[in-house]
Amino acid sequence: MEEKLTIKQLLAILAAGLFSFCGVLIETATNITFPTLMNEFQVSTSLVQWMTTGNLLMMGILIPISSYLKRRFQTKKLFLVAGFLFSIGLIIDIFAQQFSLLLIGRLIQGAGVGIALPMMYNIILEESPQRLLGLMMGCGSFVTAAAPAIGPTFGGIMTQYFTWRYIFICVLPIIVLASFIGYLCMREQKINIHEKFDILSFIAVAFAFITLIMGFSNLNQVVDHLVFVLCCFIIGISSLYYFTKRQLHIKNPLIHLDIFNHKSFTFHTLAIMFLQMTTLGYGLLLPTFVQIVLKQPATDAGVILLPGAIVGALFAPVGGLILDRFGAKKPIILGICCSFISTICFLFLFDKLTYQLCMILYFIYSLGIGLIVGNTMTCAMSHLPTNLQADGNATLQTLMQLSGGIGTSITAAILAFVQQGTNLYDGTNRGTLFVLVFLIFNVTIVVLSQYFAFKGGEKNEF
Repeated sequence: MEEKLTIKQLLAILAAGLFSFCGVLIETATNITFPTLMNEFQVSTSLVQWMTTGNLLMMGILIPISSYLKRRFQTKKLFLVAGFLFSIGLIIDIFAQQFSLLLIGRLIQGAGVGIALPMMYNIILEESPQRLLGLMMGCGSFVTAAAPAIGPTFGGIMTQYFTWRYIFICVLPIIVLASFIGYLCMREQKINIHEKFDILSFIAVAFAFITLIMGFSNLNQVVDHLVFVLCCFIIGISSLYYFTKRQLHIKNPLIHLDIFNHKSFTFHTLAIMFLQMTTLGYGLLLPTFVQIVLKQPATDAGVILLPGAIVGALFAPVGGLILDRFGAKKPIILGICCSFISTICFLFLFDKLTYQLCMILYFIYSLGIGLIVGNTMTCAMSHLPTNLQADGNATLQTLMQLSGGIGTSITAAILAFVQQGTNLYDGTNRGTLFVLVFLIFNVTIVVLSQYFAFKGGEKNEF
């Protein structure tokens, strides 16, 4: 492996990273617009959150096949397809006059990001020198973490001073530019044109994701739709079981599940899943709480996440540098302490929460996330042999999207359920308290997962 990255390799990483950045940027920016969209299109909280959940769901359906796509098609062609899909989705949303069209546009954007997102980490894993792997993985995390630093403020400004449609208008030229850079700089790789696509596995994983997300999204209506919710969970779990069994018995699986024979990879992946659920839960909860309970405008609701998102993004590569020099345990343990303590404080100081206190606590939480996520991904992937890293990357990215969708769905479901039968202010205030309990549970699972990953895992270079 080369001791340094070339300019073309760095630009290829940047191009793929811009897709991830724009995907998260729109996601966090549109979270700010939810009250506006609810009023304009006359939709409920549980329905409007599908702007985020649906996008994550589409990404979660396509990312599992990224390992197959990498083996079967040239990277440049895949990247152009991703750019085309993302651009079409943006154009649909720019001109959408009904909520259904707006949602369709978000789904198409999710398909584009789902194809492009794994490329960034695949390039980093394949071409980064070992001595810089932590830093480069941290930079990859920085790209996606920087978007939440800008997204809420960006969304708030567009909503308050222009219109929410400008969120999509501003992103469109960035995607076109990224597609052009990627086509020029991504190198062609050896492909296997004879490898067959297992359609049954794809259908199974798609059914699993769709039904599980729908089940979680309708938890707030479980009393009225008990049969529907139960059917969703039964179909989802059954589809996931069938997918797993099929991968173990066919010659060319979409994902080689041998990756889960490595216990450290499994526990680190579990930690990242619950971190994703917590972070996206905060991303939906805090702007809603600030606007409805604290009576702040959309711009201020976006700004409340800004300092935390900035420090989280900046500490991603810093955490990678610490890993390269001192190992993974120190930055991850420090990050866990920050995230756990801040979440506890949100709950126990709930009656005293002010705009400034919410900003400070989220700042501490995000600092921890910056130290945890990139380093945990690096640790997880380092336990896999080279021939399984593309499968590990696909699995990790897939589960992150699924858990993000679940976290958003549960947060929205809790808020919507408590809001029923009472005024919006009181319902949101009490609902926030219940969501915070859910977030503490998530962070506790993260602590336990990281403990078992380091205690029982195989020894590696970290």
